[in-house]
Amino acid sequence: MQIGLSMKIALIAGVVLLLLGNGFIVYKNFETEWRSYQKDYLAMVYERTTDLHMKEIIAARSPRIEQLVITGFGKERVDRCVTCHMGIDDARFADAPQPFRTHPKMPGNHPYRTFGCTTCHAGNGRGLSVVDGHGTGKYWTEPLLKGVQIEIGCAKCHPSPYLPETPVIRKGAALFHASACYGCHRIEGVSNGKLGPELTRVGTKWPIEYIRESIVFPRANSPLTIMPTFSLNEDDIVALTVYLKSQTGENLVRGPVIQYDSLRQWKARKPPDVPVTAQAGESVFRDMACRACHTVNGVGGKIGPDLSVYGLQRTKAYMIQHHINPRSLIGGSIMPDFDYSNSELEALSLYLSSLKKLTVDNAVVYAPVKGQ
Repeated sequence: MQIGLSMKIALIAGVVLLLLGNGFIVYKNFETEWRSYQKDYLAMVYERTTDLHMKEIIAARSPRIEQLVITGFGKERVDRCVTCHMGIDDARFADAPQPFRTHPKMPGNHPYRTFGCTTCHAGNGRGLSVVDGHGTGKYWTEPLLKGVQIEIGCAKCHPSPYLPETPVIRKGAALFHASACYGCHRIEGVSNGKLGPELTRVGTKWPIEYIRESIVFPRANSPLTIMPTFSLNEDDIVALTVYLKSQTGENLVRGPVIQYDSLRQWKARKPPDVPVTAQAGESVFRDMACRACHTVNGVGGKIGPDLSVYGLQRTKAYMIQHHINPRSLIGGSIMPDFDYSNSELEALSLYLSSLKKLTVDNAVVYAPVKGQ
């Protein structure tokens, strides 16, 4: 069977395209980002080395994939970060540009060959390009932590009470209580709120951008939410976001038995007994962060009713029942169900009953009627 000229041309063109395609694949495999970085690193090491024998070894070394298999901290991890970040433990590269710079000193003993990289920094340890390794692709749920976000990695081994070296998370934890977030949201070992979504593993469920957006404007992601919009400055927003992103339900320094026993003790705890006095009630009001939502004499939040003259408006029995179950008296109330001891309820009602004095800060000023 004879093959026509057009068929011959088509076959030749197909073979050429196949060879070009294979050649392109080979080229891309040998001209990758990590090979380029290793060549640059080895060239810099060669220049900074004075020993002739070591120079020969460096000159003979060809680029190769470097990886660590980390098995001692949670799930098994394969970290190839050192394929590009080769100067991580080389003091001569303390001032070098990335990805060659030496890792900064850290408190304690954290050898990277033991801890790996992604245990603290997140990212995709198996990746061999900047996009893949840093986990900035669309479908990777643990992108590289940058800036103050790195404290999130510290919390995996150093949970509450957080280290002094993690001031942003410490501030976020304080804000979680001061803004009364604990009243609506449950975090195992921290809070037992029931009105809002549980946040025990919120850090593994949502990206950090989603968490921030939900803090700044709650209805952005949940149009029917009853969560109010709080007045937070930028530093507060960052701190609360980083703190919530650190909530993974994971504790790398506690085994499952210790963790279980710790949570069992937390669940069995009881609210403290306090003296049944108005002064003790004021302390309960402060410690429960009631001012996050309520104003007293011009100080506090605007989310809930002003309580400056609450003692003139409600009876003691009403106050106690309202604190036990707010929605039993006010349907649709967004006030959380806090856990109080009987003595705390009595003391708190005494304090609120004492709020009767009209002042410049809490008095209602009526505008004059026109024509009078």
